[in-house]
Amino acid sequence: MEQCQVEGWEGKASAKLPSTKADEAWSLLSSFCSIHLWFPSIDCRMIAGAEGQPGCVRYCTSPPGDDGSDAAFWAAEELLAFDPVGRSYSYKVTENNMGFGRYVATLRAVPLPGDERGCELQWTFDCDPLPAWTKEGLVAYLQVNLDGIAKRVEDAVRTAASAALSNTQASE
Repeated sequence: MEQCQVEGWEGKASAKLPSTKADEAWSLLSSFCSIHLWFPSIDCRMIAGAEGQPGCVRYCTSPPGDDGSDAAFWAAEELLAFDPVGRSYSYKVTENNMGFGRYVATLRAVPLPGDERGCELQWTFDCDPLPAWTKEGLVAYLQVNLDGIAKRVEDAVRTAASAALSNTQASE
């Protein structure tokens, strides 16, 4: 009997932060259960385990779509690996109502080659094909969201730097 194997999808979204160091970005993004601070279209809370420890599970929800449906999207995501030195974490979707079967992703902040003043955020994934999606559509969705995350992180770092400068000048 011949078996039909479905090819999985692998993809990557990336966003450059020219004025934010990788360590600065990581300090803001490293809290697995606080992704909603940088990805405001979702709510997120820890439902199992300890923050930053493999096995920790976060529950993420998004509001109903603009199409008038009452359904909100949700996913339970388990932290698989947390690497503060490499500034990355990996997770998998364990339950959801979005059609994901197998989905494993990694978020990382890496220094820009030859430019220690900036970094790049990378969101990579490996998953089974999704019904009603294309791989390109999933990558585009992640890219739009990562671009928003990158902008919010850059803005937060810039605001903190301005506040620190103002405090320094005020104390002189």
